Amino acid sequence: MDLGLAGYPIGTPVVSPQDLPSRPRRNRRSENFRSAVRESIVSPANFILPIFVHEDSDKNVPISSMPGQFRLAFGKNVLDAVAEARSYGVNQVVIFPKTPEHLKTMIGEEAFNKDGLSQRTIRLLKNAFPDLEVYTDVALDPYNVDGHDGIVSDAGVILNDETVEFLCRQAVSQAQAGADVVSPSDMMDGRVGAIRRALDSEGYTNVSIMAYTAKYASAFYGPFRDALASAPKAGSADRCMTSCRHHFTPPIARSSPPNKKSYQMDPANYREAVRELRADELEGADIMMVKPGMPYLDVVRLLRDQTSLPVAVYHVSGEYAMMKAAAERGWLNEKEAVLEAMTCFRRAGADLILTYYSTEAAKWMAGEK
Repeated sequence: MDLGLAGYPIGTPVVSPQDLPSRPRRNRRSENFRSAVRESIVSPANFILPIFVHEDSDKNVPISSMPGQFRLAFGKNVLDAVAEARSYGVNQVVIFPKTPEHLKTMIGEEAFNKDGLSQRTIRLLKNAFPDLEVYTDVALDPYNVDGHDGIVSDAGVILNDETVEFLCRQAVSQAQAGADVVSPSDMMDGRVGAIRRALDSEGYTNVSIMAYTAKYASAFYGPFRDALASAPKAGSADRCMTSCRHHFTPPIARSSPPNKKSYQMDPANYREAVRELRADELEGADIMMVKPGMPYLDVVRLLRDQTSLPVAVYHVSGEYAMMKAAAERGWLNEKEAVLEAMTCFRRAGADLILTYYSTEAAKWMAGEK
């Protein structure tokens, strides 16, 4: 009977070594060597933690479509969540406020209320953690009864230039509150340049702009819209003609688009991202973002190859929910899958990663189970 070579299974063929001058596996032979030559490194310093904030009560509210995520009650609960993230090396956050329904209007002027929830959260965080990098969201959908990033006309058109005026006011109010980076996610034309001019004219020349450069009209945003109750309101609705909540005029029938496809990018498009990149770069963006993340790694690489600016990627709510659901069913090793995804973002060219896994991933990197 053929007993085979020592240590080899019985029946393993005996062959002469191939004449291979290059054997890539030599560089994979041990973890020590693999880690020494690893091309893409991810660390908690790359993460930006999105936080949802509310003040409907003093309790955190679970987000059913995003297991493990909460609307954080304004105050101590927000500070505790950020303190925990910082203890593991996550020193950047982006704020998403849940606006009470009674403060939402047709034009969303609550967006630039100096005492609004977003502005107060910025002050809360900067007072507690002066060196924390605080990012904000610049868009009208959390404040707009129509659930759109811009003002909606009676004909159902998202008004571009009129919206940009309010976005400028919103960004300035956030800078006044202490924001380090304002992040226009609205996809209105020309908004980056207008916001840059508005910030500079008010003396906020050191406040950065992270532009949502390639934000796609994606199906992966559903859980986020649940978290903020900010989904577009489809079809016709009766709205008062004036948007000021302090006045009343008789309601009129209005049309509102059921989706955001007239301003967010078509998921089928690739080259169009270069056009958006060139515009944002010329208008003064400091960081460029791709959203969503995993399905758009090709676009991340495209931006990385086209600009010397930092590139960010948003690992969005739908991606998070899918990984959580698979892990809960035992279909994925959650830790390994998440850390692989984070590494893939870095490999594709992202410098910054917005992810709901920020704190959890940082814990895993620190050796926690």
